[in-house]
Amino acid sequence: MLSAEEMNKGKIPKRCYTANIKKFDTTEHMFNIENEIENLSSCKHRNIESLLGFCDEGPDIILVFEFFGGVLLYNHLRTLGAWEKRLKICLEIAHGLNYIHNEMEDQKMVIHRAICSRNIYVDENEGVKITGLFQKPWFLPPNQIGNGKVDFKNTYPCFDPYMDPEYAKTGKLKKESDVYSFGAVMFEILCGRSAVGLTNINRGQGHELLSQVVRRWFETGIIKKKIASVLMAENGEHKFSLNKGPNKDSLEAFFEIAYRCVAETQNERPTMKVVVKELEKSLSFQENNKDIFRMSLEEIKLATHDFSPLNNIGEGGFGRVYKGKVAHKHVYGNYTIVAKRLDTSHGQGEQQYYNELQILYEFKHENVIGLVGYSDETNEKIIVYQHACKGSLDKYLNHASLTWRNRLMICIDFATGLDFLHGGVHGKEVVIHRDIKAANILLFEDWKAKIGDFGLSIISTVNKEADYVIDHACGTPGYCDPLYKKSGFLTIESDIYSFGVVLFEILCGRSTFEIRKYEGQYLPDFVKHKFEEGKQNEVLFEALKKEIMQKSLTTFQNIAIQCLDGNREKRPRAKQILTELKKALEFQEDGA
Repeated sequence: MLSAEEMNKGKIPKRCYTANIKKFDTTEHMFNIENEIENLSSCKHRNIESLLGFCDEGPDIILVFEFFGGVLLYNHLRTLGAWEKRLKICLEIAHGLNYIHNEMEDQKMVIHRAICSRNIYVDENEGVKITGLFQKPWFLPPNQIGNGKVDFKNTYPCFDPYMDPEYAKTGKLKKESDVYSFGAVMFEILCGRSAVGLTNINRGQGHELLSQVVRRWFETGIIKKKIASVLMAENGEHKFSLNKGPNKDSLEAFFEIAYRCVAETQNERPTMKVVVKELEKSLSFQENNKDIFRMSLEEIKLATHDFSPLNNIGEGGFGRVYKGKVAHKHVYGNYTIVAKRLDTSHGQGEQQYYNELQILYEFKHENVIGLVGYSDETNEKIIVYQHACKGSLDKYLNHASLTWRNRLMICIDFATGLDFLHGGVHGKEVVIHRDIKAANILLFEDWKAKIGDFGLSIISTVNKEADYVIDHACGTPGYCDPLYKKSGFLTIESDIYSFGVVLFEILCGRSTFEIRKYEGQYLPDFVKHKFEEGKQNEVLFEALKKEIMQKSLTTFQNIAIQCLDGNREKRPRAKQILTELKKALEFQEDGA
């Protein structure tokens, strides 16, 4: 114990320290001072503020803590930096809490009761110190886990977003009360905003529990929109790299454990041992996120013979497409690829390049074209895909060799892929393709179909408001939803309309462009008129008439015409289309 004179002079016997000196009013402190100091002095961990000494002469008690040259976490939530750094800070805090909960000497245990970003300091090397342990800790003797109620009801006169709602309501204090508070800090670090700001309703008109706020974020699928803008900007609009910024698996692991921490009841929350383990998993995902898709420009040039005209197999809205062969680490010998090279001469298409790359990376499915690699060196921007050995569907519409069964299987594959994209499987985010057409249905061995060309696609969040305003409607004439074109409102039903056009192309054996050439109108209007006249069977491809079963044809026609309905609310979803197409296949096989 130090004398008051020594404290005032700032001298500490035997060894000199840079110290933090804190004064407490003993009349307001409700615990036994000597007992608390004894317990505090036994907390020896790199992430816990170290007590060096104390002075209890006079009305106040003065505590001397080892100095930590960091900054207050609360004041730097927006400027903590990259995702990996934020993860490491969370992990260090978790280690400190796990220590006072589970790893102190003599089986002692401390419930902090004041975990918040104002009691945490961080330095530039992800070093962390938890402070405030003297404010209102709850020390428990060995083998007592704190399941019983404390001897007072814990109530606060003002809103506290860190407060365990069960503890606040019942006075029942457990280690899981700290876990809830730490969950609040995790969401602060994730979002770059204070817990007070996160729980603020309508600009200061009130607050709600953080647990309720977070639950709504997850249920409505807007959790990714709440991530600190600095993290989402790590990739940068023109600095895309698949190993920059938050890794998807890392984020999802973090989301899951943070969400569990702020469960409303104590029994639903994990222990700090579990939290540490899950944060280590999240950090591992981030650290091991190697950019396996990045390819050198030289490698792509070699594969395509320096973009030889002989290897040019097509041209899209934003560049030319080349076929090539590369050595692939998972395939013996050479692997055939397709490289789409962005035409940068007009300064357009760059955003579409990044959109497509992000979608192919995040939304993987057997009926979605696979990403092989990419390059964005200097002025070159290239996406490398799987090679569809049979090309695109538009080349086979009028082939008599493409049987009705194979046509149904192609439709089923495409509907399966579209159901995946529209299904909200990634945190309730969906992909709206915006350019569905026969040329973007790619065919492989055994006529397996995959969805390709995501240059115009957008990722959007599923919520109760189904409409998404797009300034300029885009898509291919003859396929584009007229309601979208007229109003600028885009929904997944706009994709359904385009798919309906493709379904009738498959049935008619003619493209929408060919029908316009000979009939004076695009396929949708032509087909609708035939249905109105009761002549829908007249549009059937001649080569299919002898093999197609009537029940299969009727089932197919009924679902296809629904896709073209002028009222988007009456159009079916991809899952319903898939169900009807499978029925059409069953009717065909049963009748054959």
